Amino acid sequence: MIVRTVPFVPNFILGGIYLFVPGLLLTLFLNSEPPGAILVALTALAALIRPQANPMLFCVLCSLRTVPFLIAGAMAVGMRIGLAQQGWPAFFFFIAIGAVAHARIHFLRVRRQIVI
Repeated sequence: MIVRTVPFVPNFILGGIYLFVPGLLLTLFLNSEPPGAILVALTALAALIRPQANPMLFCVLCSLRTVPFLIAGAMAVGMRIGLAQQGWPAFFFFIAIGAVAHARIHFLRVRRQIVI
């Protein structure tokens, strides 16, 4: 699958929109947080399992590769200045999510299932 997205908009920004907006809308209309969180988790899982099924899922996978590293960097700064003293478990969780998504994109490119 050749991945084509909107010009001048990075894939991870589109992926963040596709990942979070449906969950936020579901949370808003149902006035309950768990269904929205479940929708976000299922979208992320679908992007990890088969991102080549839809370009939107590939953008979500790009978001899962980029955003956790940005969050982990912000947490590292927070831990360094003393704001997040017990942040190590969440820090490693975000690093692990980003590493899994990065490995998934790498293996898809090696197998020539996606062309960026």
